[in-house]
Amino acid sequence: MKAKWVNIVDSLQGNVDQRHYVRRIPGNGEWGAVCAKPELSQKVKKAKAEHPTAKAFAELMAEAKAIMHDPERKAKWQARYEEALKKARKYNKPTQGRLYDYIKHELNEERKLKGEN
Repeated sequence: MKAKWVNIVDSLQGNVDQRHYVRRIPGNGEWGAVCAKPELSQKVKKAKAEHPTAKAFAELMAEAKAIMHDPERKAKWQARYEEALKKARKYNKPTQGRLYDYIKHELNEERKLKGEN
């Protein structure tokens, strides 16, 4: 369904109800589309969760979470993050955002170098 975009739609944050969401139509800021959310069976969800990419992502997120909850490791990563921010500001480059985002990015880069991904 196509609908005229108004300020009230902005407050929906994308969700209309459990089965539908609202998105803007690309290239047209005045109109939006109400779309049905995809419904997956438990069998399909389980198969997707067993995929190697999904498992690697879950491991990456678990490692980042463990770092954020361990004060010693978090302090080391905080120092690395602050150094990266300082270097980025020096060369006027975009920064990573939050510490958690930086940790996820760096862990992923380390895995790429090792050839795990």
